[in-house]
Amino acid sequence: MSEKVTFNINQDILDAITPMAIEFNRKSIQYGDYLTNVIAIIAYPSQVNAGWLSRVANIEGVVLSMHLTYADPTKLLSRINKSITELRTRIQSGGNALMIQRWEQQQKDAETLLAKIDREQENLFYLSVVIMVYAYNEDELRTRTGKVEAVLAGAKMRGRNCLYLQEQGLKSVAPIAYLDPAILDIAGRNMPASTVAAAYPFNVSGINDGIGFIMGRDLTGGLVLIDTWKRGQSRTNSNWTVLGTSGVGKSATIKHIFLNEYALGTKIIIIDPEREYKDLCNAVGGQWINVGGGSKQTGMINPLQIKSIPSDSDDLDDPSEDGLTLARHFQSLRTFFKLYMRNLSDMELAVLDEIIEMLYAQFGITWDTDISKLKNTDYPILSDLYNLIKEQEKQEQDPNRKEAMNRLHSMLRSTAVGADAILWNGHSTLTANSDFIVLDTFDLNEADEHLRRTQYYNVLTWCWDILSLNREEKILLGVDEAYLLVDPEVPQSIQFLRNVAKRCRKYNAGLLVISQSAGDFLYPEVIRFGQALLDNACYKLIMGMDGKALEEITDLFNLTESEYDMLSKKRRGEGLFIVGSDRHYTIIDIPDYELELFGSGGGN
Repeated sequence: MSEKVTFNINQDILDAITPMAIEFNRKSIQYGDYLTNVIAIIAYPSQVNAGWLSRVANIEGVVLSMHLTYADPTKLLSRINKSITELRTRIQSGGNALMIQRWEQQQKDAETLLAKIDREQENLFYLSVVIMVYAYNEDELRTRTGKVEAVLAGAKMRGRNCLYLQEQGLKSVAPIAYLDPAILDIAGRNMPASTVAAAYPFNVSGINDGIGFIMGRDLTGGLVLIDTWKRGQSRTNSNWTVLGTSGVGKSATIKHIFLNEYALGTKIIIIDPEREYKDLCNAVGGQWINVGGGSKQTGMINPLQIKSIPSDSDDLDDPSEDGLTLARHFQSLRTFFKLYMRNLSDMELAVLDEIIEMLYAQFGITWDTDISKLKNTDYPILSDLYNLIKEQEKQEQDPNRKEAMNRLHSMLRSTAVGADAILWNGHSTLTANSDFIVLDTFDLNEADEHLRRTQYYNVLTWCWDILSLNREEKILLGVDEAYLLVDPEVPQSIQFLRNVAKRCRKYNAGLLVISQSAGDFLYPEVIRFGQALLDNACYKLIMGMDGKALEEITDLFNLTESEYDMLSKKRRGEGLFIVGSDRHYTIIDIPDYELELFGSGGGN
């Protein structure tokens, strides 16, 4: 018979770890001097990376406990088959599109798990993860709990407060290898051994490219160090999409990106309709150019000057796809005139094409002319076109063509001798003399919508001409308030921007599209180009928003419920940062010396 062993209790240690009192409330615990709450993880992503629990485990003020129980695969197979059948029935019954999408994903996950058990003979575990968040007061507890929820959202997980089960939760999170049955019912999930193993190690940071600039930190304190020009795996371009409602710190974040890229040697070009970047431009000694018309305009872009046009082709390696030719330029001119002169008929457009071709011939420019040898002053201007239409109208005998010319002549008068001539009637004077260029269109804010869109498009064509000049130079083009380019009646304008996004990788360039919401890009007439534009970017920063804008983003980027909830809180300086296939809820980290450079035009 074995001898009974007696252990002496160390009362000093017991006194040190025992709280003075414990009071269990509905959704929190008063644990001595601390106020705590217990959260159970109830939803997990369909795919995970190594260390997928590390971001939660490393949050300050968090205690995490994992409970593993070996699962009998025989019994589990029956339950999974039943679950798949139920999900198929739900999907076939129809209903809410978002719910159907989630049921389809659940069915796919269940089928994957079934394959691991049946074909791969992988062991399964019943996993429960319980988290205790602790703080000294309610405000701090609320803040830390919010961080936990944000981290879970960024990792596509979801937590649930153990409502009326805080006592059971405390027992389950304590280091005594005990899991209360009530908590098991909430948190228990079947999981393959490989997924459980991938939860370790618990020391993985946010994103660290080794070089680049510090975007901020994730909610575990992990560094988010980004190299915009990195290639490999899911990163195929240097394009950005930044979305967020006003007041969430979007402007400051964008300036943070531009300033740091500039410091790293990237050439910056920004189309600025709100005059938000003038102070920053002046602070870094950049080139600020007013292209918005009026007496203060300092740069003109002649729409009739032939510029390089990005091809719509998917063949990025064919050098003939992009080019500086009259034929390609005609495509751009058609878009320009459609934006400016609303409701052009097919007859009027055909006559306009014919007269423009005649005008170029008068200036010695034909389909075979070597455009690269021409100077700015070698091109016609809009008053030349206006006068030629007037001449042709006098000579025309066909009444239909004569009527078309008369309408064209009337519609173009303002560009040649009227109020809009200050914008476009002249040879191009705009030159890129700096590595930080701001093209200001603020003075167009009071103009008609079609006028703003037309000049916005005209400025964009000049920008692409600069981007495509030197394939060795890193250039980041920022298009702020990009919705201004969207015209459902002229989808070619947003198509042009989509083509820029698609082809700028070939020129070692990047496009940063900025807007308050995705709605304007998703009109049925332009969704083909607008959705591709937003989704093409390898770097997507989605900041706070709500209402219809958030619903649109949820569908576009397949946000989880947790990500939806975190974005709806509209916390300033925070957002969901999608880098390739990785998603991180990120706190933007902007030092004070940068804020001083930003000035007063937004983002201060």
